[in-house]
Amino acid sequence: MSPAARLDTDAILRATFEVLDQEGNAGLSMRTLAARLQVKAASLYYHVPNKAALLRLVADRVAGQVIMTLAPGQGWRELLDGMAHALRGTLRTHPGAAAVVAVQDTSPEVFEPAVPLVLSSMRVGLSVTDEEALHLVQSLYVLVTGLALAEFGNAPAPPTAPAAYYDTWFDIAVSTFLAGVEARYSSAD
Repeated sequence: MSPAARLDTDAILRATFEVLDQEGNAGLSMRTLAARLQVKAASLYYHVPNKAALLRLVADRVAGQVIMTLAPGQGWRELLDGMAHALRGTLRTHPGAAAVVAVQDTSPEVFEPAVPLVLSSMRVGLSVTDEEALHLVQSLYVLVTGLALAEFGNAPAPPTAPAAYYDTWFDIAVSTFLAGVEARYSSAD
């Protein structure tokens, strides 16, 4: 079977993450990706119309992996803390994706199914509107992505500081964010 015959969105995404992790965002092009997949660039365009769509797929895959960690019945703090750790873990696995996720929106089809679960968790112990709850989730996502960008933004070059430095920074930032959410929105359930 030829490489083009085996081409699908998952294969394209696997190769995209490999390029991002090994060559960084600057090294990603449709031509580079096609070479990695041993196909002509035209074969890629059958599955992904352009690089912008490819980057959207990357952001969607990362967000999808985070969303998979959400579970019904979680309280707001468990939900937000879990999201922060899942996002950081995914970006640690694919450090080259941090530069993409930092600037690329996620498709509504990916995040909208998680909205009811997020809203139900955010209502337990917090007095927030739906809009505020979603803004808080987005704010945390941006916070963690920014931290990952500081740590991995020069991929494929290694981080400039030891891992313990970034671990401490992450813990302080996320715990401070969660304390701020509690201080501002806590309800007397």
